[in-house]
Amino acid sequence: MLMKNLWDSASASVTTGDAVSTLPLVHSQRYGRSLTTGITPNETGLSVIEFNLAELSLVNGLVLYRHWLSNGAQWRLQLFEDLNCSGTELFDSGLVDAVPTKALGELNWLVDPLVSSAFDNWPFKFSQFWFDDCFAFSGRITLQDTEARDGIHEFDRVYLGRAFQPKVNFNYNSEFAWQQNTQQKQTAAGSVYAVDKPMTRQFSFQLSWIDELERPHISAAIQSAGLHKDWFISLYPQAGGLKEIEHAMSCKLSQLPVLSNPHYNNYTATYAVKEA
Repeated sequence: MLMKNLWDSASASVTTGDAVSTLPLVHSQRYGRSLTTGITPNETGLSVIEFNLAELSLVNGLVLYRHWLSNGAQWRLQLFEDLNCSGTELFDSGLVDAVPTKALGELNWLVDPLVSSAFDNWPFKFSQFWFDDCFAFSGRITLQDTEARDGIHEFDRVYLGRAFQPKVNFNYNSEFAWQQNTQQKQTAAGSVYAVDKPMTRQFSFQLSWIDELERPHISAAIQSAGLHKDWFISLYPQAGGLKEIEHAMSCKLSQLPVLSNPHYNNYTATYAVKEA
């Protein structure tokens, strides 16, 4: 659960490629599906964003959310100990695929192309990096894609920070559901009609083994996010395939979790989140 987004307070600029004036980088630091960032890459399909964090910070995750890069896109994250991408390089992912391909068991043989993305039937894509904790003051995000939609590198939101991962995973009986805000109308003859509207996801799960060391971090994160802030959740990080993608999203709390204390050194919390 990446609930405190350091990207929103970072100072960021496009250093390779050209920022689209009507789609500024600052849009990625504000929540809203109509707030899109666009970068026209250079002649080799390369765009680079450099950023300084507000302070030296512990980070272990980066998400590029709601982007329209091609299936062949690659991306890279570098983190540095000093401002302006100087000092010791603390982390370098190297150029890796930005869009995951379908696992063998998910391929519809003789129908899907051999290189198919799990996002092929989705209206947008997102990319995730999860790595070991490190303290960083600045960083660089590189995008490499010559086949991006409309020739620009376009994305809505960036999440960067330290994700909370409990020592004991969530309980069995977690719930996943697709939601659609549409009403069905039945005619006198019995036909049922409904307007096709976008579908969103909803998760619910319970953490039953939170200890005294984890409790204050969970409480502070809930206090910070409230019901109004968007954040990122991945129930199966680095699992790969469609299962990981379906269970990862930008979200908001549907209700504030209650921390209960059933016995010594143990707290429980039930989460309900909806796609944002």
